[in-house]
Amino acid sequence: MADWVAGQMVDGSLDAAAGTHLIWADIAEDLGYPEELEPLVHCAHNLDGWEESWGVSFEELSREAVETAKQFLNKRSAAQAGS
Repeated sequence: MADWVAGQMVDGSLDAAAGTHLIWADIAEDLGYPEELEPLVHCAHNLDGWEESWGVSFEELSREAVETAKQFLNKRSAAQAGS
């Protein structure tokens, strides 16, 4: 499920904030917060709590979340290819 959500974020069919929130609240929580999902959960926390005073735009945090989703998918693909 996390792969599917991350893929939707990467292809632009799912908003980064919505996608990371799904991974955080619905997937990672159910799985006991596995280490491989931690970067996406971190992005979810940043997007959920974002304030203008942080000096970084919400759009930049969204781009970082999409990049994190790409990295997650690449690691998953490499791990599956190696098994």
